[in-house]
Formats: sequence, structure tokens, C-alpha cells
Amino acid sequence: MSHGIKGHTEEDGLSTAMRLLLHYIGDIHQPLHATSRVDSSYPAGDRGGNEFPLPSVDGAKNLHAVWDSVAYEFTNDYKLPFSESDWKKIGEQAETLVAKHDISESVFDELDFTKWAQESFEISESFVYKDITEGQALPEDYIEKAQEYAEKQIVIGGHRMANLLKTMSLKERVNEFQGEFDSFYPLFLQ
Repeated sequence: MSHGIKGHTEEDGLSTAMRLLLHYIGDIHQPLHATSRVDSSYPAGDRGGNEFPLPSVDGAKNLHAVWDSVAYEFTNDYKLPFSESDWKKIGEQAETLVAKHDISESVFDELDFTKWAQESFEISESFVYKDITEGQALPEDYIEKAQEYAEKQIVIGGHRMANLLKTMSLKERVNEFQGEFDSFYPLFLQ
């Protein structure tokens, strides 16, 4: 079945939509995707920390890249497609983060995207730009606190992603059941 783009199937479209959804869920939990520093030097904003230069560490040369790397904790040393050992390492890292951060299940149940963005904005507003200077190395205490925030956001985002996917799957099952029920319902009226 075609979804409107020549040569692409509905499955292609659904695959792309799913990949984008997963990407955006990760992004919305990264504080610099929810804000931009606006001041006299950057009246139009600093593009979420991309224009906040820092000395390069493992390729992270601006504030946005530092937060993407979980404050230098994770380097981008993977090649696509992931190998079996890459998947194993990523799984182990995920298990470590989940075990390290005890977060209330009620936080995971929140599926309002606007609230997710607000939470990231609040982290950015209260911490991300505080007590740091462009072009200078980040203080060790900042790095430790940034890692803590970023790790928690990864755990929260991962659980919320899983809950959203479960919710979508359950709704699909309910819709399928409803369709089956609707087709048999007239038989009960006879």
C-alpha cells in the first residue's frame, strides 16, 4: 500500500515516523533542546548552546555537545550499524543508569510532551548556564552535576518512551478489538 510518496510503502512511512518519534522523545529530555540563552551578545539566542564555545573534549566543543555527551561521560565511538558488542555495551550502560537513579514511577507515567519540555526548560534555567564562561573549561563540580541531571533525564526519557509505546500498542489492540466487536455486534441484535 502506498502512503503518497512514490516508491514508498505505508510501512516505510510508519518506520520513519517511529524513528522520528523516538528521536524527538530523547531530544525533549535534553535541556538544551528546550531553551536558548538570550542576552545582549545573543539577542536571537545561542541555538541551544551550540554557539557557546568550550575547549574541545572528546569532540564536544560547545555547551550543547557537552550535554549531548552527558557532560563528557559518553563519547560517540559507535559506528553504524551497531555491532553486537555495541548493543551489549549500550544495554549495560542503560542498566547501570537505571540502577543508579531511583526515580518515582509517577514521573514515568507522565505522557504530556509539553510538561516534558517544561521540565527540561527548568533544568536549563536553574542550572545549565549558571557559573560557566564561554571558552573556558567547565568546572569539575559543574561536570558532575551536569552528568547527574543528564543521566536522570535519560532514565526518565527512556521509561516515558516505553510507556508511550505500550500505550500506543494497547490503543491499537483496543481499536482492533473494537473493529472485531463491531463486525459481530449486529449478530447480537437478532
